[in-house]
Amino acid sequence: MAFCMVALHKRQDLIDACVTLLNSEWSRSQSARLHSLEKSNDGLPYSLVMIETNNSQEEKVAGYCRLAKVVNQPKAVFIESVVVPTDRRGQGLGRRLMDLAEDHARCRGYTEVYLTTKDKQGFYEHLGYRYCKPVNTFNAQVLETCSCVFLTNTIVSENVPTPPAKSTDTIRSVKAESNLNDKCTSQASQVILESPSTDEELSCCTRTESKNSCESNDCEPASTPSALPPPPPPPPPPPPTTVPNVTVYWMMKDLYDKQ
Repeated sequence: MAFCMVALHKRQDLIDACVTLLNSEWSRSQSARLHSLEKSNDGLPYSLVMIETNNSQEEKVAGYCRLAKVVNQPKAVFIESVVVPTDRRGQGLGRRLMDLAEDHARCRGYTEVYLTTKDKQGFYEHLGYRYCKPVNTFNAQVLETCSCVFLTNTIVSENVPTPPAKSTDTIRSVKAESNLNDKCTSQASQVILESPSTDEELSCCTRTESKNSCESNDCEPASTPSALPPPPPPPPPPPPTTVPNVTVYWMMKDLYDKQ
């Protein structure tokens, strides 16, 4: 078996295999993953793929990592998204992947490598990495690979539930009352406008008012509608979700420090 490291943008035929490998560890949509991988180019950030070639000269992806820029440190590089196939772990592929990635960084003129981990610090200590302070990176994907915020030991803020929408039954009740008030106001205005202007006509109208009110329904006061049942109470808001406190360990290695 032979292993080599290549830049992904120079082997576009390996993108689908890299998508499958990355999503086995950090699940994302196919389109989002492709969009991220297609950004690889000669400048930082870019993706590295470890290819395994068997005796029959058949190739397959045996590992992946990504290099990103460290702000204000031109001789340093940030390595992330280090992953090997799940069924091949424990066979030394992780160490081989890191060795090839460090060799690639040396060839590009970098002298220091930084990385973050939340549970593999023992593995990186065996490779010569030591704990360090956080550094600023550019276009890195720390949020994805560490499942937490950029700073160490920070809790993601709680989701604020949105207020429930107003019940449709309540809206219908308000509209019915509004229509009833409009009707009564209109009828009252009509009576005032058509009222007689003399005392004699007013007296005549008063004597016939009771008779007309019984024979015609035009001036009947609107009957009070039956009370609508109260709307059901809104469902309780979902409980807030929080992410447990996760510590991110920052580590670095001097590529020219003799162990």
